[in-house]
Amino acid sequence: MPVSLSDPKCQITKLRLMAITPKFTGIVSLISSTFIIQHVLRDRRRRKLTYHRLLLGMSISDFFGSLMCFLSTWPIPRGEACLAAGTTATCTAQGFFNQTAALTTPTYNISLAIYYILVIVKGWKEDRVFKIEKYLHALPILAGLGTGFAGLGLKLYNGAGWICWIAPAPNNPERDNPNYGIFRLAFLYADAWAIIIFLAICMCIIYYHVLKQERKLDRYRVSFAQKKRKQSKKIRNQAFLYVGCVYITWIFGSGKRRQPSSLYYSSLYMFPRILRYFEEGVPLTQSFERRRSSFLSLVTSARNSISKRRSSQAPFGDGNVDNAEDGFAHEVDENNMDNMIEEITTGKEGKLDGEKDSIDELEGIVEA
Repeated sequence: MPVSLSDPKCQITKLRLMAITPKFTGIVSLISSTFIIQHVLRDRRRRKLTYHRLLLGMSISDFFGSLMCFLSTWPIPRGEACLAAGTTATCTAQGFFNQTAALTTPTYNISLAIYYILVIVKGWKEDRVFKIEKYLHALPILAGLGTGFAGLGLKLYNGAGWICWIAPAPNNPERDNPNYGIFRLAFLYADAWAIIIFLAICMCIIYYHVLKQERKLDRYRVSFAQKKRKQSKKIRNQAFLYVGCVYITWIFGSGKRRQPSSLYYSSLYMFPRILRYFEEGVPLTQSFERRRSSFLSLVTSARNSISKRRSSQAPFGDGNVDNAEDGFAHEVDENNMDNMIEEITTGKEGKLDGEKDSIDELEGIVEA
């Protein structure tokens, strides 16, 4: 017998809303997760960058969490909730994927925060970060799967109102665990708040590092300092916004379980590109045209190289020699000025306060 809104459980407005509302939020989150996944996988350059692979892992996790949210009460055993049409087995499966994704997704924010610390504060380059990337993926995946399988072994997954999760089962004594509240706290809520505190500490470290860097830059040439300040603020703000997503998702959702966060993440994922569009007029579709534009740039570069070679072989007149010398001297002065400022601000071996300045590289990675 198919389920419908005419079922007795659906006559209560609260139960009906609990069954229907997650389907709308879930489908929006599914679309958002799918967008980030395909946006990373379709571009060879993004697939090679640690930052985008971390976002890919987080989006895949949130895809499963969003799917469980979309299913809402369907997998719950029939008769236990509005629109419930499942069995104990389907509810257990939903509970497992729900718990795994619920912890894996926010824990990926720890990996992202560590990535930002290593690149912004410690000055690590992409090739160095790549060597520890496997640990940045292992942390959230093992945390999610570990608690997920633990819940399976303890038979904790039952109907929890609008979704299957850690909950009591008064109608099934074999699966009823009176300590379900402790397991909720240990498997998710305590972890989520520990993540929030850790992220707050990381963002404070990043903020003070960027502030210290900008104050140092303020002593030098205005144009150079302004460029660096703009780049560092852009990266700092992007890091803060990602952490803000975690806060929005969990601070307001701890009482009733978290809501899918893919819509927030996909919006922030595109935020640097949207900002670049309004500031510099760079098309949002630039990434899809990168292969064609790269080829055209290569052709143009080859033509310019040939032209310079021919002009260098042409004989100079007296006036041409003087003009060339003046232009060369002017160029040398400008280059010396820039090199001197770079050397002063970055120090020996490209360091700023003993740390590598990787803001330029990170800006390109985030906007890729």
